[in-house]
Amino acid sequence: MKSDMAVEQLRRYKEYGESILQCLHLVSENPPPPQAWVQTTINELIQNLGYHAQKTVEIAASPVKIGIMGEFSSGKTLLLGSLIGYADALPVSETPTTGNVTAIHLVQQANLQTTKIGHFIVQYLSHDGVRECLRYMLKEVEQRAIAAKFPPSPIATLRSLQPTTFVDTKSILTWCELAWNQTQSLELRSLLREVVIFVRTYMLYGTDICDRSYQVEHLTAKKGLRLAEAPMNILELEFERIPIPYRRWNNLLEPTAEDLQQTFSLIARIDVTVEVSREIWDLSSLQGTNEFILLDFPGLGAADSSVRDTFLSLRELAEVQTILLLLNGRYPGGATAAKIRSMLERHKGEDLKDRIIVGVGRFNQLPLSTSDERALDTLVQQVSEPGDDAAIFSVFNEPLSEEMVLEQVPILQLIMASSGNLTTEKKNIVLLSQLYGLNKLAEISRVVQVCSPEFLPDLEIPNKLDELRSRDKWQQLSELLPANSTLSKQLSDYVDDGGVGRLRSLLKEHVAVHGMKQLVEDAQRSAEVLRKQQMNLEHSLQEITAYMPVVENPSFVTLRQVIENLVTIYRQFQDDLEKQPIISNRSGIAVSDIVKDELTNKIFFDWSEWTLLLDRTKNGIISLTKSERFFEEDDFDDLIPTQSEDFYPAFVETLREMQAFAHDRMTEAVIDLFAKISRNVELERSKLNSIILPEMEQYILHNFGNKQARVYRNLLRAIEPASKWQKLVVERSGLGGSITAIDAQALFPLAQKDGNHHHGQIFDWSPQKRYTVTARPFNHQIAVLRLRDEITASSGLHLVQYVSQLTKQVKSSFNIATKEIVDSLQDLLKSKNEPLLRYIAAGEERTTSQQPPWLDALSQIVTISYPHN
Repeated sequence: MKSDMAVEQLRRYKEYGESILQCLHLVSENPPPPQAWVQTTINELIQNLGYHAQKTVEIAASPVKIGIMGEFSSGKTLLLGSLIGYADALPVSETPTTGNVTAIHLVQQANLQTTKIGHFIVQYLSHDGVRECLRYMLKEVEQRAIAAKFPPSPIATLRSLQPTTFVDTKSILTWCELAWNQTQSLELRSLLREVVIFVRTYMLYGTDICDRSYQVEHLTAKKGLRLAEAPMNILELEFERIPIPYRRWNNLLEPTAEDLQQTFSLIARIDVTVEVSREIWDLSSLQGTNEFILLDFPGLGAADSSVRDTFLSLRELAEVQTILLLLNGRYPGGATAAKIRSMLERHKGEDLKDRIIVGVGRFNQLPLSTSDERALDTLVQQVSEPGDDAAIFSVFNEPLSEEMVLEQVPILQLIMASSGNLTTEKKNIVLLSQLYGLNKLAEISRVVQVCSPEFLPDLEIPNKLDELRSRDKWQQLSELLPANSTLSKQLSDYVDDGGVGRLRSLLKEHVAVHGMKQLVEDAQRSAEVLRKQQMNLEHSLQEITAYMPVVENPSFVTLRQVIENLVTIYRQFQDDLEKQPIISNRSGIAVSDIVKDELTNKIFFDWSEWTLLLDRTKNGIISLTKSERFFEEDDFDDLIPTQSEDFYPAFVETLREMQAFAHDRMTEAVIDLFAKISRNVELERSKLNSIILPEMEQYILHNFGNKQARVYRNLLRAIEPASKWQKLVVERSGLGGSITAIDAQALFPLAQKDGNHHHGQIFDWSPQKRYTVTARPFNHQIAVLRLRDEITASSGLHLVQYVSQLTKQVKSSFNIATKEIVDSLQDLLKSKNEPLLRYIAAGEERTTSQQPPWLDALSQIVTISYPHN
């Protein structure tokens, strides 16, 4: 999406929300009276309109936000310092330091000068935010208590403590103490400690600081916003030793560093404005989006991640357009980043790969093994000396390729594969050395300071001999690769300035193109919700005006035209539905494809059996020997599957979950179809809603008879399909109520033990496997992957057939219902039903002699046009 088009669309969404807010201001000056003919829900509708209108305006007017996420100690905060040109603008340490969401507002400053860090604004949670955060934390406590085998009674008590209108601090602390003394679960105790500190802090400080913001100096923020150290052994910690806040602030207008430390858990967000020189980061080409925000999120995904941090991160994530996901180059191949992405996608309900930029932080600390070092040296030396008879590539006279490099240097292949799984394009992967980027920036000018004096010794690390030699090898390798190679460009960018320059360009590109596109989509979603509230208001106003004194002005011709249009609309809908072999959702994706993708994801990533098998694989052979563990209390049973029956429980559970998933997606598709019909009849509905009155149905039943009443009800169903017969279609299609389980035994693709066989399929790595002759060496890893593909393919085929059956049932229900509606509408147009039509049309226009101002203002809201693209 072009930036100027995006800016124009955002302007239109902003104006849309502002127009509704202006009308609501008029309503507030003349509110609806508490009279019988005024609906009691009208005030709730007005509040909803105001909330969603304000939200639409805020999103449309907000800058693009880029979230920087990663695990603890992946170097996020130092990377931010590298990007803005000042290393320790935020607290930086080798130990985890970031425990809050920090919003950095970037502003361009003229001339080459040191980056300026403004005051820090510390925002505290509102009382509603505290309750919301505590609800999130207590739900996680419940899950961990269940995992720790807590009995039902304390679990039920915990659920009753969920805060709604107030926080029962005494009861929560009492429950936490009882649970603490009954468990030795490390995960549960860590969370209980966090909840206790959170509640105690709220008890002492909540009245004074909640929903307030404070401006603090840089030094105060640096000292006060560091994470407190966790206890060394929480399993030996007594409940009474959990820290208790001991005093309130001396000055409620100017908190000290100690005050910030004491109230750390109640902080909602940190905001700071940073002025960056154009020579450091040129932001001038963003065309109307000169300010954008970098959000530094707490480290997530690790076992000791704070649940409060996760809550705050997910809340802020709702308004983030682009995510920079930082991997830790010191520990390649970890699953934390993938966990973070999965968590974000579950929360957002969408695939985020095209919105993710991947940075491999601390790439300079990539743990190259001796064999990796040797392979890297061989690649650089032998390819650069093709005349050498020992050269491994000169025999074939092949140029060096990415595939060759990755094959020869497994650690590099691992980090690139891990990165590639998180984003859609390889160009969105950047290899980073945060310190080297700062080191290169310091060479630009002596006038520019890139860190505080205390940080200067760290700035010399990239100049150490081993770092220089390492960069030299990567540079040689990048020069030997083809010029169009992505890896060559990535290595070259890394060698130039630690990849920081490339990352700045990539972020700027996302702001100008992808970020603006996402911001427009976010604003559009908010505006669509606002539009629904408009429609709800429209329906309410029609009911209100029906009870006001009226003068009738019937329009028989208009009513007939509306019915004829409805017949055309429903016939077209019947034709379109018949052409769909498989029902799709609102995005045009077939339900069967969605189910297959979910099945593949579950089998590939949720089945622990693959992880066990692949973790035990070395040089293609699966070892049955259990790895020794240094800490005996951490030992657990990790037997690997050796025969087909070992996969059967996971297969049964996955099949059950996927059957329910298929039902849910098909139900959503049905709801989408009803939404489509509702949109198609929206114009006709708006015309008829001013004619039809609630009391008409009873009058028609008593004065025209049952048959005419049935025809009239089908007219109502034609203009209100979602509310009148959506639920019935869901039930008649077999999507409501209980689900008849698929026979997993019959669908299991692997051989099983039965009356004719003493055992099922025994895998090659099983000690029970017997060979009549000496078996040839075989790659177990390939067998595992084939086995996984076989189970996935077989299950997918049967699930697609199941979705096809559901589709037939849905289409049958739709065909029966729409045929009955069309027949009734056509019958209504016949001359024998003209008296009925004339009675209905008699209520076409009903207007008051003098409409009150509040109703005029609300009526104007209904007429405000939605800004279609």
